[in-house]
Amino acid sequence: MEDALDKKRKTLLGPPAGKRMVVFVDDLNMPAKEEYGAMPPVELLRQGIDQKGFYDTAKLFFKSIADCIFCAACAPPGGGRSEVTPRLERHFHMIWIESLSRPSMTTIFESILSGFLTHTAADLVEVAKPLVQSAVNVYKHVEQQMLPTPSKSHYTFNLRDLSKVFQGVLMVSPEYLSDEGALLRLWVHEELRVFRDRLVDDEDRS
Repeated sequence: MEDALDKKRKTLLGPPAGKRMVVFVDDLNMPAKEEYGAMPPVELLRQGIDQKGFYDTAKLFFKSIADCIFCAACAPPGGGRSEVTPRLERHFHMIWIESLSRPSMTTIFESILSGFLTHTAADLVEVAKPLVQSAVNVYKHVEQQMLPTPSKSHYTFNLRDLSKVFQGVLMVSPEYLSDEGALLRLWVHEELRVFRDRLVDDEDRS
C-alpha cells in the first residue's frame, strides 16, 4: 500500500494532490490466526483505519495516511476463513449478496446452451438439460468440498467458473459436434480445464 501512495512528508502518505484513493481488500477473513487468535494483517488494516496510519517498524515512527477509502470483500466463515473481528467490522457498511439458486443457474445456462445447439447441432438440443444439470451438480460439489485454506487460498470457486465451462463449450466448431459422445467429451474437457487443473494434489483431483 505504501508503494501506491505518494510521500507528501516524512510522516504523511497519500494519493496525488486533489485525488482520493480506494483501497480494496479481497478475502478479508482469509489470513491465518496466530497463536493468540489475532490476524496480524487484519489488525494492521484496522490500525490504518482507526488511527489513520501505521508504525514504521524499522525506523520506529508513525506514518499517517490521508484521503484513503477502505473497501473489503469476504465470504462466510469456514474452510480456512475466519470471523472478521468486530473491531474492524464496525468501520464498514455491510452488504450481503445472496448466492444464485440451483434452479436459477440451471435455467440460465440451459437457455444459453439450448440456443447455441439449436443453431449448431439441432439433433443434440435434448442433451442440453441433463448436461447443464450435471455441470451445476459438479460446481456445487466443488464449491462445498474444495474449500480455501491458508495453503490452498486459491480454492475460491464461484459462478464465473461455471460460466467458463459453457464459454468453452460454445467455442466449438459445428463440424466437431458429430454426435452426443463428442459433446459429452467436450464438456468433460472443459470441466477438467476449469476445475481439476486448479487443484494442487492427487487427493483433491481424485
